[in-house]
Amino acid sequence: MQYNVLALLTTMVAMTGAVSIHVCTSKDFTGECSDVTFSKNTCAPLPFNDAVSSIKLNGYVCSFYTDKDCTGTSFTLSADDTNLRVGTWNDQLTSVKC
Repeated sequence: MQYNVLALLTTMVAMTGAVSIHVCTSKDFTGECSDVTFSKNTCAPLPFNDAVSSIKLNGYVCSFYTDKDCTGTSFTLSADDTNLRVGTWNDQLTSVKC
């Protein structure tokens, strides 16, 4: 049931020109989680500053930044990442633009 609601939300967001991604504080979409919804091509703060460990993109391509206002070091994801602990980006992210 949760996936059907997520698919509906993703469709509705796509029709409004907004982006919605899902971020969690632990790997495999566990820990504290939140949906982040914002306009395409605009910078948005992440709800768990320097504490994100998994990201679900819902089909979007997004750039993530180490500092507020989409500044600092960045990297781009085009697919979900279930475990940012593998690599250097775990607990480093502050803002996002898709």
